[in-house]
Amino acid sequence: VMTNRWLALPLFALIMCGVYYISMQGVGGWATGLMEAFVKSVQNAAAGFFTSLGTARWLISLIVDGLISGVGAVLTFVPQLVVLFLFLALLEDCGYMARIAFIMDRIFRRFGLSGKSFIPLLVASGCGVPGIMTCRTIESEKDRKITIMVTTFVPCGAKIPIISLIAGLLFHRSAWVAISVYFVGIMMVVLSGVILKKTRFFASEPAPFVMEMPSYHLPNAKNVAKHVWDDLRAFVVKAGTIILLACGIIWFLSNFSWNLAMAEAGDSMLASIGGFLAPLFAPLGFGHWQPAVATLTGIAAKENIVS
Repeated sequence: VMTNRWLALPLFALIMCGVYYISMQGVGGWATGLMEAFVKSVQNAAAGFFTSLGTARWLISLIVDGLISGVGAVLTFVPQLVVLFLFLALLEDCGYMARIAFIMDRIFRRFGLSGKSFIPLLVASGCGVPGIMTCRTIESEKDRKITIMVTTFVPCGAKIPIISLIAGLLFHRSAWVAISVYFVGIMMVVLSGVILKKTRFFASEPAPFVMEMPSYHLPNAKNVAKHVWDDLRAFVVKAGTIILLACGIIWFLSNFSWNLAMAEAGDSMLASIGGFLAPLFAPLGFGHWQPAVATLTGIAAKENIVS
């Protein structure tokens, strides 16, 4: 039934819709609300504690508004990621994802790619870096290069907080936004693959795809827990290192002017940097300094855009 010519894709779409709905709006959405309340209480407690010690105003602002607020904004999405990683690990461990690779081979072949290209795309839903590294298993050099180029269209764990932010701010926490982005990402992979295959540089016959179908079985709790823990640990470590450092830098740039005097956000170093870059983003519809700066911070880590 799961690999049926007519039922396989609708079932896959239905399963992924369910996964994203529960992750974004169901259990994940409820838990995210609790995490937001927790981060807010930590902010208030820290502000009260440092004020009672007579700490300098700028240092309180750095700790509360810069570090705790910035990292906390990213960590509020941890519950959603836990639910999402859990479902993906269950689907992979029970033997279902191998069948999806088989189904996708039939579709990808029509667009000039083999089913082997789907494995990196699947891995990239957790993180883009190992997804790109998985492309080494593709024998055809041209297919490998195309897959590397299109893999980044798949929404990974780092993009989920940004998708959630957009869904929450612009679409009233709609789970359909996350689901739509996921399938638009797959459509972009197919469309880009077709375009690249039509160019002379990448034109070639798709490589044969042979894989063993594992039997369906109950997921192993240890394997599932390891998958979830590895993905979640990578996210939290990034939040505690790269994002923490970036939040400190962003706070400094947004609270001080070029003469190193404390200033309002509109008169800060960050505002002038963003104002200089804003015209580059004007064709995309956000020619203001704030979104220009947010986009720039995503170079260090995608999740930075949230903070």
